Parts: sequence; C-alpha cells; structure tokens
Amino acid sequence: MPKSTVLPSTLPQTPTLSAVHSPSDETLMAQVRDNDLDQLTPLFERYQGPLFGFLLRLTNDRDTAQDLVQNVFLRVLKYRASYQPTQPFRAWVYQLARHVHADHWQRQPVPAGDLEAAERTPTLRRAALAGVAASSDGEHLQEALALLPAAQREILVLHRFQGFDYAEIGEMLGCSEGTARVKAHRALEALRKIYFS
Repeated sequence: MPKSTVLPSTLPQTPTLSAVHSPSDETLMAQVRDNDLDQLTPLFERYQGPLFGFLLRLTNDRDTAQDLVQNVFLRVLKYRASYQPTQPFRAWVYQLARHVHADHWQRQPVPAGDLEAAERTPTLRRAALAGVAASSDGEHLQEALALLPAAQREILVLHRFQGFDYAEIGEMLGCSEGTARVKAHRALEALRKIYFS
C-alpha cells in the first residue's frame, strides 16, 4: 500500500502566538509615547498601506503620497507626547495625515497676485495628473474625485475608501456626527454632478 504524502500547504495552519496576542494600536502607541520607539515599527507596518491609499487618492501622485506617509510617521514620532491612549490611534494618525496633506499644498508655490490660480492649483494639478480622457469608470471616478474641493474629497475618501464612520470623521473634523454625515452627502452629490456631466 503506497504511503500517502501530505503537502505542507494542506496542513492546517495555526496562528502564531504573536498573531493571536498582537497588541492593539493604542497599546503600541502608548508604548511609543513612553519612548519605546521600537513599537513604532508595527504601527508603521499596519498603517503605511492604508495611509498611502488615503494620500494617493488625495494627491493622485504616488511619489508625493509616499513622501507624505513618511512625513505622517515623522509627526507621529514628533507629537507622540500629545497622543491620548483613550483616543483611537486610527483616528489620530489619520488626523495627522490630513494635516500633513494640508501643509504639503500650502507649501506649493502659487504665482503672486493670481487668487483664482491659488484656489485651484492643487485641484488642477491633480486633474492634469489624472489624465485628459478617462478610459474606464475607475479612471473617470478618480478624475471626478480630483476635481472636488479638498474638504469634500477628503470626507469621501475617509468614508468610502478608508472605512471611517461618520462619528470618527466628525471627531477628526471637529464637528458632530450629523454634520459629518451632511458634509459627506453634499460631497457625494457634488461628485455625482461632476462624474455625470
């Protein structure tokens, strides 16, 4: 009778002890706050991808998004003492990402005396990067998203693409959950008008 062999891929996989007992983001950040800077590595590994996606949708430029993710984690390090362990780390780090993004666009040079260009420069730059003609629905959606004002684009990206609920968005924006919901609805309506025009 032939001996059956079991391939390694068919063996049941048991989670490792570290995967089962992985510390929460808040626990890790509390340790970073207490100057255990090695704990920043797992936070970076957990959040670099989602933050990159968030910032890429806001900037529409991969290199810029990568640079901004690095800046977010520099701010995590710089402002670690201001972190409150009762506050969700996810909301706090996205708040930092919002500020890094805003600071990035404030540093962009705008021709003196051109107020209209000053208001439109980030949007026009993103629209130009999105391409002249959208060849698919996804590209067309990204182009429409790039044409929204920054505040509306940010709310949609946070809610629809990053999965934040309205209470979390309200906390980040300094408004109530209801106000965040209304702002998101208005942003979605503006996106629809752009997308279907």
